[in-house]
Amino acid sequence: MVGHLDNEFRAEQKALAARWSLAAEAMEALAGARSIDAIVSVLRAFARRAVGADGIAVVLRDEDKCHYVAEDAMEPLWAGQRFPMQRCVSGWAMLNQQTAVIPDIFMDARVPVDAYRTTFVRSMVMVPIGRVEPIAAMGAYWSEAGAPTENQIALLEALARAASTALENGRLFASLEALNLQLDQRMREQGKDLEKSQDTLRQIQKMEILGKLTGHVAHDFNNLLTPIIGGLDRILSDDIPPESVGRTASMAMQAAEAAQRLVQRLLTFARRQPLQPTAVTLSDLLTGMQALLASTLGPRITLAIDAPTSLPPVHADGHQLELAILNLVVNSRDAMPEGGALTIRAQVRDRNLPAPLTAPAYVCLNIADTGIGMTPAVKASAMEPFFTTKPSGHGTGLGLSMAHGLAGQLGGALEIDSEVGQGTNVQFWLPIAKATPAIGDGNVAEAPAGSFQGKILLVDDNALVRNSTREMLTDMGYEVVDIDHAELALSMIEAGYTPDILITDHVMPGMTGVELALRMRVDHPQVALLIISGYQGIDLIAPDIVRLSKPFRRAHLQASIAAARAQVG
Repeated sequence: MVGHLDNEFRAEQKALAARWSLAAEAMEALAGARSIDAIVSVLRAFARRAVGADGIAVVLRDEDKCHYVAEDAMEPLWAGQRFPMQRCVSGWAMLNQQTAVIPDIFMDARVPVDAYRTTFVRSMVMVPIGRVEPIAAMGAYWSEAGAPTENQIALLEALARAASTALENGRLFASLEALNLQLDQRMREQGKDLEKSQDTLRQIQKMEILGKLTGHVAHDFNNLLTPIIGGLDRILSDDIPPESVGRTASMAMQAAEAAQRLVQRLLTFARRQPLQPTAVTLSDLLTGMQALLASTLGPRITLAIDAPTSLPPVHADGHQLELAILNLVVNSRDAMPEGGALTIRAQVRDRNLPAPLTAPAYVCLNIADTGIGMTPAVKASAMEPFFTTKPSGHGTGLGLSMAHGLAGQLGGALEIDSEVGQGTNVQFWLPIAKATPAIGDGNVAEAPAGSFQGKILLVDDNALVRNSTREMLTDMGYEVVDIDHAELALSMIEAGYTPDILITDHVMPGMTGVELALRMRVDHPQVALLIISGYQGIDLIAPDIVRLSKPFRRAHLQASIAAARAQVG
């Protein structure tokens, strides 16, 4: 009897895995859909098999009517027909923006029984499609009465969410296409010859910048990889003295951290740096930096800071803002080799805003020096990545471009006012924050060595990253199960495995880490969630889920886990 039940359980799990695999294929197809017709075609091809239904129908909202545009069913249903929104289950799902689960059509007041009486349908699920205001719905039908399973409902809702994302992407692409058409029309109006010359010039500039960027990145990364690879090779050799292991590992770690900072600066320049903006009090931030800035400038340069405590807080990532200010101060120091004065002044400005800014008021942070100033040619190129007037080995040329990228990513701007012999004034415009600055201690206490901290399910398709992270977590006292894709994580948890924390990569084949985390939040809210990613494209998708950027050290991982656990109490 036990063996028979075990076989049944395996068969059920196999069937469930097959359905989620079909759903993953459908989601992948939906990711490339750019029109409502394409979305309908994907749902018609996959939905019925994915949930094991006897029929499915896709319904579009047509003003006050529900238009059944496609179906895949054991017997014909209502393809091509229209019904009033108020007298249709699909209309109810769209108007109420929620899923309708109907175990028996004859026992639910929302069902127009006369329309169903001649069909095979006896139970159903109807899910709306479209986030803000649903414009479609998808129904799954069964020939027998009975409540659909939670997995069947979850599969349908996952497909509906993917279809909703596809709809939004389709709208964005349509808007971009319309904008491109308008721009093309304007360019044609200016003349074909002008268009050709502008395209040629843009291509030349793009290739010039790309070539310069590639060369500098390759040069800097090879310099940093040399002590990393050389140090690790020495540590792995049999003839290194034991007393040299720590020193060699420390040099390799310094080079790795320098490589990480280089990537962060490049991401900031490209406006892809992951930010955690909060309400930052500039007066406190600058007071905290004053000793560091004075030490950086040296005794021959006087430092004056004017940031009234009455200033409103700014919307910024405090750590990245400190780095940007430090970079700008270093530039000013190098522009005053004979000494001089540096003034940092912050004030609210609501007039003469830079062109990109439209809000009523900003805080303008002025960093002004009495240095040698810039020629017009230097000023024009100052914010290009890797542009520098310093001797080789005395700067990366990323300081100004990093600050410029950070300002733009925060919704602000950066301007330079400089003349030869008259010094330089950099204006860093920051938006005023809507929230109040948070007060608290961000220190995370280390757990006692060897103590059990809980169970972690680790999901990452990269074996090297997964193994390295698992070792860190094990050393921290966690019991770790690591797997390489999100679908298996869902199957394990549905089968009864209950981790305390789910740590997942974001970009993976099939289901992404964000999709997995959102499913877990709905179905298993007691599990803490942490998303790790090497690409910073998830900030706006799931901004309230704790995120950790690759690469990271143990302390960063420990702090992120603590933040994730705090969210679930």
